[in-house]
Amino acid sequence: MPYSNSVRQTPRVIQDGPAGGLERPPRNGKPDMQDHSPLASRPSDGPKPAPAKASPKGRATSNYFVETITTEQRFESIANDWNRLSATAEFPNVFMTFDWFRAWNQRFAREDRSGQRRLNVLVLKKDGCIVGVAPLIRWKVSRFGISGRKMEFVGREADYNDLVLGNDPAGQTEAIVEFLAQTQNEWDMVNLRFLRETGNSLGVTEHALSNAGLTYRIVPEEERCPYMPIDAPSSELISRRSRPARHTLQKQQRRLKRMSPGGLRVRIIEEPQKEPGLLEKLIALERQKKVGGKRVDSWLARYPEVFQSLFSGLGSRGWIRVALMELGDLPVAWVWAFRCGKKLWGYNRGFNASFSRLSPGTILDTALIDYAFSHGYEEYDFLRGEEAYKRQWCTSIHQSYWLRIWSRNWIPRLHALVYLDLKPAFRRLLGRSV
Repeated sequence: MPYSNSVRQTPRVIQDGPAGGLERPPRNGKPDMQDHSPLASRPSDGPKPAPAKASPKGRATSNYFVETITTEQRFESIANDWNRLSATAEFPNVFMTFDWFRAWNQRFAREDRSGQRRLNVLVLKKDGCIVGVAPLIRWKVSRFGISGRKMEFVGREADYNDLVLGNDPAGQTEAIVEFLAQTQNEWDMVNLRFLRETGNSLGVTEHALSNAGLTYRIVPEEERCPYMPIDAPSSELISRRSRPARHTLQKQQRRLKRMSPGGLRVRIIEEPQKEPGLLEKLIALERQKKVGGKRVDSWLARYPEVFQSLFSGLGSRGWIRVALMELGDLPVAWVWAFRCGKKLWGYNRGFNASFSRLSPGTILDTALIDYAFSHGYEEYDFLRGEEAYKRQWCTSIHQSYWLRIWSRNWIPRLHALVYLDLKPAFRRLLGRSV
């Protein structure tokens, strides 16, 4: 069944925008994808925040005070406030949690031998309390001998990126943009990938950028995220699919039933951090993953300390679910999913190649869908990439966006001129589409 696209497909050009500088590679075995994370997500009511400690490094905007955090000690001190904002968000995003940012930032900081990378977390305060966070880092980049200062999210490992905002998303978005306009001498470009639009978050952002007089451009990301609403158990959802998809899914279900008496079972693990040796089992299975018939490096094995940290931090806060297929005591396949409010996000997977005929990933997806329906979840998101195994389930997609902002300094102004005016002009002369 073809996807129904509920978001804009045409580029949104506000004033301009280029890309450039360092970018993290995509996950091995998983195409580089997009995220659907709102720039302005409105958290629901939660416990009253504790007053934040005053800091001299900040700047007042119209209605908020914005502090820039550049040290690990100060960063660690805002963990409770950041966790509170994530836990009470109207549109929860696991990729914007404190634990996610810390785990990946620590890894990338160790990899940065040049010393060109640093924390640049923007913290919004009102009446002395932390009410929002823009989780950014800053790079010093160089192209063609010209150096620049670029701000972006922590890495390319997240499928959706957001700002972590409180109950005034429009006002807080405007405050962050106003802060960027006030501090243009401290940065050259802001490069934000995989932004999810929720409600009118992009419209609010565009309005704030226009009012601030900043040059920017917003375009759709190329890779999108297939998803499916969950309003029935898997058996009914399968019955709605096309005949070929229905036949494939039902055949795989029958295989599972035939093998169940032999000890084949599926478990949904809600507290993976409490199961000894689980991460090692997942890594061992993922080492057998193949893409295009070729074995790829294990994504988990490349960053074991990151995923162990996520198990400990996010697992204990209830953000992680692991669907595990076992034959007796032998792990056969797994799917790592994130719980984000009333949605499940399927992040990564692996399986024993000897059991590929069973299509274990599809069987685990079925188990996760039934789990989601029985626990009141409303959506299963397969995240970035439109592979065939996702298309057999999904009828809709989420679109994410790429936002680039240039300061008024001469280097970024030149960059914007080349990217927004000269490059499209040359393409038109060469007969290419812009």
